[in-house]
Amino acid sequence: MRSGSLEALRRQLADLEAEPLEDDEDVDPATFDWFSDSCSCGVPAGKCKIHPRARPGQRPPAEDWRTYLLLGGRAAGKTRAAAELVRYWVESGQASRIGLVGATSADYRDTMILGESGIISISPPWNRPKFEPSKRRLTWPNGAYAICLSSEEPERARGLQFDRLWCDELCAWQYPQRMWELVLLCLRIGTSPQAVVTTTPKRLKLLAKIMADPTTRLSRETTFANKEHLAPEFVDQITAMYADTRLGLQELMAEIPEVSDGAIYASFDATVGGKHINEKAEYDPRFQVHLAIDCGVSKHTAAVWSQVIPVDQHRSRINVFGDWHAEGLYSEAAAKAIKARSDSLPSHGRLDTVRLDPASSAQTGIGPAAYGAYETVFGSRVIGRWPNHRVADGIDQVSLLIDQGLLVIHPRCTKLREAILNYAWRPGRHGEWLDVPMDPAHPHEDLADALRGGIRDRFPEGCRIVQPNLRQVKFSRII
Repeated sequence: MRSGSLEALRRQLADLEAEPLEDDEDVDPATFDWFSDSCSCGVPAGKCKIHPRARPGQRPPAEDWRTYLLLGGRAAGKTRAAAELVRYWVESGQASRIGLVGATSADYRDTMILGESGIISISPPWNRPKFEPSKRRLTWPNGAYAICLSSEEPERARGLQFDRLWCDELCAWQYPQRMWELVLLCLRIGTSPQAVVTTTPKRLKLLAKIMADPTTRLSRETTFANKEHLAPEFVDQITAMYADTRLGLQELMAEIPEVSDGAIYASFDATVGGKHINEKAEYDPRFQVHLAIDCGVSKHTAAVWSQVIPVDQHRSRINVFGDWHAEGLYSEAAAKAIKARSDSLPSHGRLDTVRLDPASSAQTGIGPAAYGAYETVFGSRVIGRWPNHRVADGIDQVSLLIDQGLLVIHPRCTKLREAILNYAWRPGRHGEWLDVPMDPAHPHEDLADALRGGIRDRFPEGCRIVQPNLRQVKFSRII
């Protein structure tokens, strides 16, 4: 980096650290009395938009606890509850050294500290901490401070000491087990060190372990418990998207869906002529044809042909009208076989996009050779790679489509049908199901991956809930 650019970066960082937040000269102290049972408006706690108050599910337990686990649906108010608890710890003198752990450095900065419900936003002007990004430090006027940590770098927790801890979105951490072990070792000063954990639940062995710990106290809040402080459009959107789905239990109701016999797509109806296996998925010449191929570094190769069919203003249906699987073929032979299969389908070889899994470009003897072979057969105009994404996120996306009846497969796709039926979670050592697919589960894994990758290529945003711009929606602040 040039010296001039480095100096400019340093000046920008210094400006960020020194930038004061504007204080309102007419601040009403009652606005910041989060743990009060009522307000002057006479509205029940958690309902008033002028005087934010904690709902019962946002208040820490009265009895002794080591870990306060707040499971919540999206936008249920988890961040606000934990930020207010941190503020209370500091203002009451119970905490002087705090650990703040986010999934990434951007998460602890943009959500836990600077977010709409972050520590700085909810703090009163007379006790607002100063954030120093370069030091990963948040410092209060009374001398208490917090050190920020990212789950991407667990080892950076070594040598630190805390009397309080806030761990946010634990189920989204990159190295959950290792990070949790290290920060618990840091929680070793003060008379009664405590940790608050906020997360939307997922099937995670660590989460189950924390829930089972006798020193843990659990609170569970749904998205709808906070609806008075959310934009109505947002509530309508997530209700339409997740209602009556297994993923909705997790994302909205903060429940962990049970897994029967490890089946990943437990709600898939394999009955021919039913909800998911139906001739209405036949090729339609009005819509583009998309081919997704799992051709990574394994000996199996799989492909699915699909179309995106508009259903209404907000939804589309995925029709899969062709599948293919083979074992032991070299890349060139596999590519030619898939091309022949494409020519034999009702689409007569039409291909608007061809997408390979990202492993086809891996720096191995197989990866680059695979991509080159497929490019030769299908042509550079239509070929590419589907977006990189976490397998679990892609599985959630497919699950949501299955639950809503928006994935329909033609009866001729017998191999894909069997793959979906047999695609399973990997069993753990203690009878639980891990949040990763069974490996190897071929040919089921390859066909399921081709389906997942093809869908993610068409909808790269996934099925994440996107919150509205809360700065533009009056009284929609998440509390």
